[in-house]
Amino acid sequence: MKNIIASFILCFCIFITAVHTQTNQSSNLPVNASIASRNSSVYGVFAGRTPCQEFLKEFNLGENAACTKRKMGVTLYHDSVTHKPTTYETWGMGKWTGHGKWHIIQGTAADPKTIVFQLDLDANTFLYLLKGDENVLFILDKSKNFLIGNADHSYTLNRQGNKIPWDQRLYLENKGSSE
Repeated sequence: MKNIIASFILCFCIFITAVHTQTNQSSNLPVNASIASRNSSVYGVFAGRTPCQEFLKEFNLGENAACTKRKMGVTLYHDSVTHKPTTYETWGMGKWTGHGKWHIIQGTAADPKTIVFQLDLDANTFLYLLKGDENVLFILDKSKNFLIGNADHSYTLNRQGNKIPWDQRLYLENKGSSE
C-alpha cells in the first residue's frame, strides 16, 4: 500500500512539474509567435543570395562598399485551415528583418494573371515576390518588375522546405526572448 501511495505522489509531482514548466515556457513566447503557432502553419521557407549593392539601393538600406552579396530569406505562414496568408518572418534584410503580414495579389505590368506575394515591410514599403512555381520566388522591384542579378547572384529565393531551419529557429527564439 505504501508503494502505491508513493507511486501516486511521485506521478502527481511529475505532472505538476510538467504543467508548471510548460506554462512558464509558453508565457515567455512573444505574442506574435504564440498566435502564429496556434493558428498558422508554415507555407514555406525560402532563401537565396542576392547582389548586395543593388539590393541596398532598392530597399533604402544605406551604403556598404564591402558588401558583394546578401544572404536572405523569408518564412511564410498561412492559416492551417483556410490556407490564407497570415504572417512572415524575414532574415538578412537589414532594417527590414523581422515579421509582418503578407498577402497574395495578382498581376504585374508584364503579366496581369501572375501570382505575387506582397510582404508589408511597413505601412508604405512592400516586398514583392513573384511565385515562379511552388519552389521558386523572384524578388521584384517597387514597380513589380524583375530585378536583374549579375554573374554570381540572382534575385531568386528557393524553397528550403516547409520546416524552419535550425539556425533560423534559434534566431527567432533568441530574438523573442531579448525583446
